[in-house]
Amino acid sequence: MMRKILPLLFFLLLIGISAIAQQKNIVGRDIGQLKDLQISGRIIDEITGEPLVGATVTVQEITKTEITSTNGTFNLTLDRAEYTLEIRYVGYETVIYPFVAVGDGRISLTMIQEDFTLDDVVIYGSDPEKNIRSTDMGAISISMNTLKELPPFLGEVDIIRSIATLPGVSQVGEASSGLNVRGGGADQNLIMFAGAPIYNPSHLFGLFTAFNPDVVNDFTLYKAIIPTKYGGRGSSILDITPKSGSLTNWGGDLMVGTVSGKIGINGPIIQDKVSAKIGVRGSYINWLLGALNNPDLRTSQANFNDVNGILYGEINDNHNVTYSFYRSYDDFALASDTTISWTNMSHTLAYQGKFSEKFSVNAIGFYTLYDFTIFNQSGINNFDLKSGIIDNGLRLNFTYALSERNRISFGGDTKNLTINPGELIPGVVNGESTILPQLVQSEYARESGLYLQHELELGEKFGFSYGMRYDLYQYYGPRTVREYAPNLPLNSGNVVGERTYGDGELIQTYDGWGPRVSMRYSIDSKTSIKGGYNKMYQFIHLISNTATIAPTDVWKLSDQFLKPQIVDQYSLGIYKNFKGNIFETSVEVYYKDIQNVVEYKDGAKLLLQNNLETEIIPGEGRAYGVEVYAKKNLGRITGWASYTYSRAFRRVITPFEEEIINDGEWFPANFDKPHDLTLIGNYKMASNVSLSATFSYSTGRPVTFPEAKFDFAGNSLAFFRNRNLQRIPDFHRLDLSLNFQLKGKGKFYDGDWTFAVMNVYGRKNPFSIFFADQPGSPPQAYRLAILGVPLPTLSYSMKF
Repeated sequence: MMRKILPLLFFLLLIGISAIAQQKNIVGRDIGQLKDLQISGRIIDEITGEPLVGATVTVQEITKTEITSTNGTFNLTLDRAEYTLEIRYVGYETVIYPFVAVGDGRISLTMIQEDFTLDDVVIYGSDPEKNIRSTDMGAISISMNTLKELPPFLGEVDIIRSIATLPGVSQVGEASSGLNVRGGGADQNLIMFAGAPIYNPSHLFGLFTAFNPDVVNDFTLYKAIIPTKYGGRGSSILDITPKSGSLTNWGGDLMVGTVSGKIGINGPIIQDKVSAKIGVRGSYINWLLGALNNPDLRTSQANFNDVNGILYGEINDNHNVTYSFYRSYDDFALASDTTISWTNMSHTLAYQGKFSEKFSVNAIGFYTLYDFTIFNQSGINNFDLKSGIIDNGLRLNFTYALSERNRISFGGDTKNLTINPGELIPGVVNGESTILPQLVQSEYARESGLYLQHELELGEKFGFSYGMRYDLYQYYGPRTVREYAPNLPLNSGNVVGERTYGDGELIQTYDGWGPRVSMRYSIDSKTSIKGGYNKMYQFIHLISNTATIAPTDVWKLSDQFLKPQIVDQYSLGIYKNFKGNIFETSVEVYYKDIQNVVEYKDGAKLLLQNNLETEIIPGEGRAYGVEVYAKKNLGRITGWASYTYSRAFRRVITPFEEEIINDGEWFPANFDKPHDLTLIGNYKMASNVSLSATFSYSTGRPVTFPEAKFDFAGNSLAFFRNRNLQRIPDFHRLDLSLNFQLKGKGKFYDGDWTFAVMNVYGRKNPFSIFFADQPGSPPQAYRLAILGVPLPTLSYSMKF
């Protein structure tokens, strides 16, 4: 009996094995090749067809991981064998794909967004051990799916404010559009959208970020060791990558909120070859202003909108071209007589090509325009005040992979800058004007750079990334330049002549070598130590009397009087993951030396100034700090905590006593905030309900209070002694949001509903300090709060 049963069981086992083998997908055409098979693929959203950028593709059998590129593609070099792919992406269900590689071929896979589950499943948007194994320091990449778990700001997630929750990054207060990174000024950050620089990333003076989150795929912030392909800023690089449209089917998204709304649509123009994506966002905040008690604000008006357009085309599997258009517009009319408007606009054309498994090329050409206008229609002294900047250039990047652990990048970039610092155009009232026209000379410059970077891993313990960047800056005419008497302060009383430079004539040149190096030593598979050094040059400066970026700020190029800023940064950190990468932790310390920072003389006149060298003083800066970061990726409760102790100081010493600030001693920079704490949590209450919370605390920024007052020519004037020796009150705020994912089977309420409350306990955080005269005492300080009460918002979003 047993002899009959054994052959039958063996036969059934063979059938089972054969059935399992048949379930594996065959990739490629069998031409007898056994090694170095080229397997490419694309990962897309199953519903929208949009490519998923930054998804992790892991070959389980050889523990090899790749990250999908900007068009959702990946490339693998494999031997002929059976494999299993594991694909993960934040907010999507994990995909397991078994296949047999028999030749060169292509894989197309779809992923579907997960319904919130209460099981303990880890979801990673990138390689879960990348923070341990890479040589990157201070580089943080975040997808928009991660940001959607944060409490929204006025109805939607905000990119700039989300970045400010990370260690080492802060803002000076509410309604602030600029970022201060590791003790650097707001002008020391290069913000790029689709590769084009953006000079004012704000709507409504900083209440909104000027980037529509629905057209953003992800972003990366570099704040420590910056790759050599980037230059031109001293503190950080923020690289924002837009989404491309679906190549397979049309779809869209819609959001309606309390003060703004947006709509987007995307789909194939040529099936599987060319796609388009368009996003439009606008505000309707005037009803809120009309409900305020302040009569000036009640009669004011505010509007903003932005438009994005993206065309993506595939030449073939290894070559693609993307065109991106972006425009944002704001106008704000204060009490109906003065209107401030500002515009960002950019065009980008990008090419990505892979000529072999080892050699690839990226090329980007861009054009950026930023301008602002102030219209005064008071009826007495009508005028228009205009200013703007044009930035256009080209970047080329080549990558050659000698092996998986040995990669070389090299290339170059060049761009032209044109700045119109200001033009005053008088208005005519009753046939005449009491204001004289003024035109500040435009500025012209060219920035160029060449770079080389080598990334190398030596075994499992050591990893290195080192490189060099050469920056060349040329400042040229047409321009008329003052000549001053030697060994005397730069002021109008010491002018001895002028020199006029012709169109294109070289006025001043600066150049320099910027080394970048970082090293990683792995103590074990879950722990590593990293250290590095970074040198950056910055040739453009923000001229502003505020602590944050404002629409009316003017940019100034380095010239023969104002040298470029030079920043040397040293970093050291330890990184450790716990419990199967469920917990990520890190501690980093840094120190910065900054040369040629811009400070201002007492009583400086900055607006419509043809000779800014008479109003500014070069200074030096230093910054240091400790950053602590802990993140939880697993379970019902996820989130992160970041704490930063950071100091930023300035010092001004010149040969001329009247120019020395604070007796030549170090004093806190305008944005110096020693303590900065952020706690973020997301609680999955049910399969379709989540609760999010953000708590922020920071030390109040420095401010200068008047110590006395005196009468001069019949006017009462304040007397100030030293700068930045007092502080505004500390900042703290709690925000909450509740998100419902409703499945209405096509009904109007099918989508996401988000109810949020900003400033839950009504903290009156000071946005600014102003002073009012009081008889018999120095001017008294008063705080101006933007959000002094709890602010509820409701938003609805859906996909179609």
